[in-house]
Amino acid sequence: MFYCINQNETELNKPDRPLFGPGGIPLEVLGMCEETLCKGDQEIQENIYVVNDLHVALLSRPASVKLNLVCRTDSVDLNVLNEQYPKLCQGLGLMQQPYSIKLKPNAVPFSLATPRRVPIPLLDKVKQELGRMESMGVVSRVEEPTEWCAGMVPVPTKNGSVRICVDLTHLNEAVCREKYILPSVERTLGSLAGAKIFSKLDANRGFWQVPLSPESAPYTTFITPLGRYYFNRLPFGIASAPEHFQRRMSVILNGLPGVVCHMDDILIWGQDQQDDTRLHIVLSKLQAAGVTLNLDKCDLSKQEVKFLGHVLSASGVQPDPDKIKAVIAMKEPSNVSEVRSFLRMVNQLGKFIPGLAEKDKPLRNLLSKKNQWVWSHAQQQAFVLLKTDLTTTPVLTLYDPNKELRLSADASSYGLGAVLLQRESEEWKPVAYASRSLTETEQRYAQVEKEALGLTWGCERFKDFLIGRHFALETDHKPLVSLLGKQALTELPPRIQRFRLRLMGYSYTISHTPGKALLTADTLSRAPVNHNPDCESATELLEDTNIYVNEIVRTLPASRTYLAQLKEQLKRDDICSDVMSHCQRGWPDYSHLTGPIKTYWPHRDTLTVHEDLLLKGTRLVIPSALRISVLTALHEGHQGMVRCKERARESVWWPGLSGEINDLVKNCTTCIKERPNPVEPLMPSEFPERPWEKVGADLFTFNNCSYLLLVDYYSRYVEIAKLTPTRSEDVIVHLKSIFSRHGIPELFYSDNGPQFSSQQFRDFASTYGFRHVTSSPRFAQSNGEAERHVQTVKQLLKKASDPYLALLAYRATPLANGYSPGQLLMGRRLLTPVPQLPSLLIPSLPNMTYVETSERERKRKDSAQYNKRHRARGLSPLSPGQPVWITDTKSEGTVISPHSTPCSYVVESPSGVVRRNRHHLQPLPERTPKLPAVSTPVRPAEGALLTPKPQPAALTPKTEKSDSVKTRSGRVVIKPQRLDL
Repeated sequence: MFYCINQNETELNKPDRPLFGPGGIPLEVLGMCEETLCKGDQEIQENIYVVNDLHVALLSRPASVKLNLVCRTDSVDLNVLNEQYPKLCQGLGLMQQPYSIKLKPNAVPFSLATPRRVPIPLLDKVKQELGRMESMGVVSRVEEPTEWCAGMVPVPTKNGSVRICVDLTHLNEAVCREKYILPSVERTLGSLAGAKIFSKLDANRGFWQVPLSPESAPYTTFITPLGRYYFNRLPFGIASAPEHFQRRMSVILNGLPGVVCHMDDILIWGQDQQDDTRLHIVLSKLQAAGVTLNLDKCDLSKQEVKFLGHVLSASGVQPDPDKIKAVIAMKEPSNVSEVRSFLRMVNQLGKFIPGLAEKDKPLRNLLSKKNQWVWSHAQQQAFVLLKTDLTTTPVLTLYDPNKELRLSADASSYGLGAVLLQRESEEWKPVAYASRSLTETEQRYAQVEKEALGLTWGCERFKDFLIGRHFALETDHKPLVSLLGKQALTELPPRIQRFRLRLMGYSYTISHTPGKALLTADTLSRAPVNHNPDCESATELLEDTNIYVNEIVRTLPASRTYLAQLKEQLKRDDICSDVMSHCQRGWPDYSHLTGPIKTYWPHRDTLTVHEDLLLKGTRLVIPSALRISVLTALHEGHQGMVRCKERARESVWWPGLSGEINDLVKNCTTCIKERPNPVEPLMPSEFPERPWEKVGADLFTFNNCSYLLLVDYYSRYVEIAKLTPTRSEDVIVHLKSIFSRHGIPELFYSDNGPQFSSQQFRDFASTYGFRHVTSSPRFAQSNGEAERHVQTVKQLLKKASDPYLALLAYRATPLANGYSPGQLLMGRRLLTPVPQLPSLLIPSLPNMTYVETSERERKRKDSAQYNKRHRARGLSPLSPGQPVWITDTKSEGTVISPHSTPCSYVVESPSGVVRRNRHHLQPLPERTPKLPAVSTPVRPAEGALLTPKPQPAALTPKTEKSDSVKTRSGRVVIKPQRLDL
């Protein structure tokens, strides 16, 4: 078979190693030399060892392989891989080219300002995991501001640690996805002819081996209770990650024969030693690219492997039995209902079954009420034939990675069913079926949890087809569209929250499909395979979900004692007991419910039961007996409605909780007394019909001098008079002087200063025949026109060297309506130092219709802007007998009656009867029976609110002085008010 070329004598060298024969017997080596060995045309250089007392030459295994005398069928194992490719087995790999995330042009950044709550027992584990990820270079701390910031959710694992999951839902909506076309499965499987040996390699945390560019890393920022971080590596859950990773792996392995890559799974095949050679080439390429492998998931030099829904072996390519097991193992129907369910599935796919009408006729005969139920040989034969048709072509189609996919899943009370469909032209054909029974634990899930479990299990069951692909996910349970779509994670029930987290690795669009169109998945769920989970993945899913839910319940902000008390009260509460029963057995139609339990029906899809606790999302449902104590605890510290509701959203719920919190805070006496005065909508004064019909007055101080200001509501013409003393008689003298020039107004508005509230001024008003209306005590805003012009005049006086010319300039300057105050009041332009044509000084009446329209529009716009800027809102009216808190005097009172002036009330207080604007009155909870309504105002106490003499139109009481002092004779001593505005 082989011979040595060199026949001359050769000097022997000292052997470099001991040799052992068959059975491990040591051989006596006399020496060694290097010679050329030949087999046919093939020559190799090998060491020749001379052994004492050896009559038959032995050829070593390496030399036999090199001379093709021995074919290696299992030459590479994990030990060889560790020795020859040590970098492939060390930690987390790092590829060379960084990846840049591309965002859509219209992307709107999303940023969370506060982290999601992390249970205290998990906080240390989160810190450890973040530290580990930071040491691996996967994440880094973020100190600078970022436009994007997502939420973080820690997921407990079986080994006691946590896995960091980041909700990148909002970022995914803005990411531009790569379009990478995968090689077709038909071509891949067609190239496997003659293959006998197969190897599968799995990349270690594949996405994390791809570095992110410095520009893209801030997009992945997420917030935790320990600060903000961003990813330095491509994170799981980002929409473009699977396609980019697939493209990158394809580039690394491009052009290699007998090699195909599907995401992080690499298949190498060959004939005998070809597999070994190709495997070494692939391992060299991966090591050079910086990729590392997960050795626990690698299969080396196997004679049979599963890949893309097929079993690959030396016998050829066969469909994976697991794809059709759900249909093949389906038991024959035992009643008419089960026959009808099976035929619905058959009819849905019937367009692909030739001669369906004849094949299903024996089964259809059982549906007739005229026929007796008999399952004979004809029915059994038709049943088996139809199952065969459903699991072979043309019904079952070959998976194509470049065609649209749809996953339909459904859940019954005892099983799950799923079917993976692929678009072929205008039709959807099944690629694979799956079903399994629910465990006893899963059967106690709420229906919404079973449906979510079915979708999650279906995705993981067909993950080899779905990972890296965008696909449609359809369910007949409409609430899951939002629960597994865009609804916030923190609002989901614990189990559904875990299912949502497991689905983050998939790119899907979930939609609702009526149950009548989801026949295949429905039928599979009603005829599940076995009565146990069908594989380790189902067991792992159950265990993972239980760990997550138990951890959430364990970290609820409630002691064990309180939870025990809560469980006991839930059992005693008839309504809560019925709700828990419906959650586990299914909810009836709304029309069949009676009483308070109807309030739970709209929330049925988020209500679950776990360990005798009723939960809404991750919040405890509180029975009636404990609600008062919980409300009291929520309002501890007397926080407002929003804060109390935020506290409630973290841990507790019951129907109407939000309204009860509103009532609690609204009626809390302590909160009412400390509540700031609300801002009421601006109430602009009515625009007069003519000039000087309505005027406003106020006193102000400027440069240590007191002045009287009068403004016309129609023209905004201002008159000013300097007051030497500020007594009522001095004010009256100047008013008489002004009235002698412009006439007596019909309405005279002022505040409640002593100059205007004296008996002398009331006599003056009565003599001159004008109506005097005062603003609400201590509420200057109600005399707004005069108050505003005080500010205007003060500015004029501060800036002007000649105050008289300044006033003239103001009176002659056109307003927004086009006319000056002088024109509006006197019907003529005022002559000023500014040159103007004499013709312009000729008197002419303004267009009063235009002025009125313009002024009304101005007031409307001013009111709208004020109300919007101050978020003003209307206050509810007060009724007689209503207890109130008077904010300016910090005392309680009782409403006697409304006052004639807008938004004012006559109130009985400890210091007497006073008048107050609604702005100063905060309603208190009813403590005493309401006082009867009074038809006429009650006379105020002396020194508090004085009732004026009867006026033609209204009652005008004097301002109240709660801090007044009486002399021995009973005279009230009132402190002077200096209106320095």
